[in-house]
Amino acid sequence: MDRDELLEPFERMIAKLFPSARVREIERGADWSGELAEVEESGFLDLFAPEDAGGAALPFEYAIPLFSALGRHVAPLEIGQAMIERSGRDADMLASARAVLLAAAIAGAGNHLLEVTTAYANERNQFGKPIGRQQALQQNLALMAEHCVAVRMASELAAQGSEWPGALQAAVAKTVASQSAPLIANTAHAVHGAIGISEEHDLQLYTRRLHAWRLEAGSEGLWSRRIGHGLLLSCDTSVDWLRDKIFGEGASRTPLSNGTASRTKQ
Repeated sequence: MDRDELLEPFERMIAKLFPSARVREIERGADWSGELAEVEESGFLDLFAPEDAGGAALPFEYAIPLFSALGRHVAPLEIGQAMIERSGRDADMLASARAVLLAAAIAGAGNHLLEVTTAYANERNQFGKPIGRQQALQQNLALMAEHCVAVRMASELAAQGSEWPGALQAAVAKTVASQSAPLIANTAHAVHGAIGISEEHDLQLYTRRLHAWRLEAGSEGLWSRRIGHGLLLSCDTSVDWLRDKIFGEGASRTPLSNGTASRTKQ
């Protein structure tokens, strides 16, 4: 089974269970145990659980599109958290996975905002033409798209190369996502204008969550300091350290007497 085959039924279920009207009700405190029971019955919560516990023991890379789908529909992230907790991993691994869950959710919500903001810019007319034809607005949308791609790539990178995300890969994903979240939200509101902050408009459902997910489990300041701490503890150059620890290229280094490092290809 590839990831798309897994994503299609999951997203169809999430879209049915959590339309925007229901999201609003849950936000106001409505009980959603019925929806959770349906997700439980689907078997998705056990995708990453060990086989001896009745799970599918899938590698973590399968989680990224599912977590992004939760963000795309602003569905409760407790669903993704339950998937993580049932994996049976230790506390440090669970913390790393939670950071990637938040990053992937920001990616999903950000991509949705990019779609609806671009569509609105092409529909909203001002001075006889769509506002999307204005060069300044086009530039802002292009920057918004760059941030969305960066978050998606960082989330995917965190899940590559091993069965579970490492602490540094998770730190990169959460740092990039938290840095980009307010920029994506601000552009969406700038294009939509006052209508975007009204309660009846869905835009604020997404932008408020981007700001909340940015801070949850630590903002970009916390996670970037962890990256910097890891780099400072190494005698590698910044580029070699990034290639080895973040991108997993598998190069080993032999420290030299002067504190620098030589690189040996394996």
